[in-house]
Amino acid sequence: MQIGLFKEHHLMPCNHPTDNCPPIMPYLDVETCGRIVGMRQAGLSFQAIGQLAGVPLTTIYNTVTKYQQIGTVQTQRKTGRPTILKDRDRRQLSRIITHCRRLTVAQVTNLMTENVSTRTIQREIHKLGKASRIAPRKPYLRPQDFQARLLFAQAHVHWGIDDWAKVLWTDESAFELGKKADRVRVWRTPQEKWLLENLAVNHRSGRQTIMVWGGICAADRSRIAFLEGRMTSAQLIWQVYQPVLFPFIKQMEQAPWIMGRHRLIVMEDNAPIHTATLSNQWRQQHGIRKMQWPAHSPDLNPIKNVWKIMKSAISKLYQPQTIDELRVAIQSAWDDVPRDTLDDLLLSMRRRMEMVIAQSGGPTSY
Repeated sequence: MQIGLFKEHHLMPCNHPTDNCPPIMPYLDVETCGRIVGMRQAGLSFQAIGQLAGVPLTTIYNTVTKYQQIGTVQTQRKTGRPTILKDRDRRQLSRIITHCRRLTVAQVTNLMTENVSTRTIQREIHKLGKASRIAPRKPYLRPQDFQARLLFAQAHVHWGIDDWAKVLWTDESAFELGKKADRVRVWRTPQEKWLLENLAVNHRSGRQTIMVWGGICAADRSRIAFLEGRMTSAQLIWQVYQPVLFPFIKQMEQAPWIMGRHRLIVMEDNAPIHTATLSNQWRQQHGIRKMQWPAHSPDLNPIKNVWKIMKSAISKLYQPQTIDELRVAIQSAWDDVPRDTLDDLLLSMRRRMEMVIAQSGGPTSY
């Protein structure tokens, strides 16, 4: 007789804000099981025991039935050859890897009541159409972020190429010297890649980094700015707005292919240095227009894809060993991003809006 799918001492946390790994039936310690059996022998009904013990009726029934069958509430050690899973076991397995997608095969095997091998579990998981895959990293979205992203996408989904050509996409990015961030693996089908429970939340690291700022638009890319020290709104103005952003906007708006057609709108995220009063005042004084931007939406900013391309190139082609070498590699990688690649990214904006709407404000594949 099955006593329960999960065993408390093997249950592993999923450590993800959207993962909830509740036991399908709670595992009870021996003392609690003994009290349940004692109350039943004293003539109490299952409902009365459930109210007194705070335990589901199914668990109470299983506990009493187990005692009646084997004469003890102690968990019996499994012996003999591992069994082939029955349909009921496969359903249980499916529920485990759906609720707790980050468990290893060994951990999943330990959670099963039936005596099965890890190889059997791995084979059955693959039969369910799932495999262990690397979780894409995305920011954690709050309910209000979903709403803001959806409203933004609905307002811009019908923008054409000429509309998006007016946007100057800007961003800061940290380039790290050293190994890549740890990867998180999850059980999923190919179609489940972008479900919230299959994403990994980004965290800051403590390795040596170089922070840079850059901008791209339909006509060109800005020069890259290497940021020094702790960034404040004053430092942003001193290191980015004055020497790089403002001159680039003027250069683009006076270019023959833009002059008289567009006035650029600057896209910035909602980092405190961008929303500070000092930053806002400086942009207003210099006639710089800023796009309203939904929080936690790097997947809607095409320059994020440029950073990813650059980091891949630096890792594969340059492999810097020192901070100075990393700086040179960053500049080279920025200059080497093909113009066609930038054009393709800018042409992807309508598709990004459509994906946000399809996801009800959730993350996209970008």
